Amino acid sequence: MSEQERVEKDVEQEEVGEDESWQNGLVTGIAGKRIGINGVLDLRGVAQERVAGIESLKINGVVLMDEANRDGLADVKTQINGTVLVVDPDLRLMIQPDMEFSKAGMAAMPEGQKVMLVGNVFFKPDVPAELIGEKFERLYVVGIVLACEGVHGALLGKGEITGISITLPDDVGEVVRSVGESTWTPEYVSRLADGTTYVNIGMTRVSDGVPEDLVERKIRGYHNVGQTVGREAVLALLKSRCPTNMGQFSAEE
Repeated sequence: MSEQERVEKDVEQEEVGEDESWQNGLVTGIAGKRIGINGVLDLRGVAQERVAGIESLKINGVVLMDEANRDGLADVKTQINGTVLVVDPDLRLMIQPDMEFSKAGMAAMPEGQKVMLVGNVFFKPDVPAELIGEKFERLYVVGIVLACEGVHGALLGKGEITGISITLPDDVGEVVRSVGESTWTPEYVSRLADGTTYVNIGMTRVSDGVPEDLVERKIRGYHNVGQTVGREAVLALLKSRCPTNMGQFSAEE
């Protein structure tokens, strides 16, 4: 049983009272004396004595604190499967499962933003590093960041990344991301541009009919953060072109 499943089971087994709250998504402020959350709990701006008054906190996700109340949870019974971050109250919080930034989109953004992004964040290869400095005064990311070398360096100069960083070469070319579940067929792989960089954040299954020479021609780089399933020969080829492997390669039974 995973840690998340244990937390949810514990919550379900407890007697639910009027002061208990179990919620999903983003919760701002104190939602009760006994709190269970799948998502983000934003306690910035809440007085430390009020934070200290929480009886129990169970969370799968992120807890945001500020400098004034950062010690408020010291004596609170907590079960946290995630991260506690101390960040400024004026940071704007954006939560999306998948965010994509292009050069055109960023050019239209106001300058000097202070932002925290929670989710998977992709800075497309056409984004110049200079735009990061112009558009963001501070930037924190919780999740998976995918960016080219120059942009990734600029991001580190603007804040922090809590999670997984995938760094691409500046001349990466075509990038294809799989965030959910995908199956490679010969028809699909043949339509990819030669020299594609593929990023697997979900589950990718390579069907038996996909020839190795086709994969060799089409896939320049393979970043595996999820699970990749296929026959041994194709997996060996993908592993040889996998600078980021934080997931699993599993041979098809």
